[in-house]
Amino acid sequence: MAETVLTVKKIMMMTNTMVTFAVTTITGIVTYIVGFQRSKKEVEGAALKNIQTSLDIYKVIIDNLKDEITELLIKVNALEDKVDFLTEENHSLRVMLKKQKKEK
Repeated sequence: MAETVLTVKKIMMMTNTMVTFAVTTITGIVTYIVGFQRSKKEVEGAALKNIQTSLDIYKVIIDNLKDEITELLIKVNALEDKVDFLTEENHSLRVMLKKQKKEK
């Protein structure tokens, strides 16, 4: 009978050990999953913040480039007007030169 009591105690100790091991394992797994999800969300949040910062920087760059394009278009138009004027003036001078050569 004493032997049976010892066997029952050993079984209960083994059962307690197995339950403790199971609870510890399950707790560890759950903690890992929750921690992994949390860190994943933090990484995604940081990535989104970096993307937003990059977009803000690119927006400023694009706005500056638009302003430069506008200024360059104004200069191009002014230069085209000068070229047109000089072309007409050149044509007039050639006509005058031809007339003078004919008169000589």
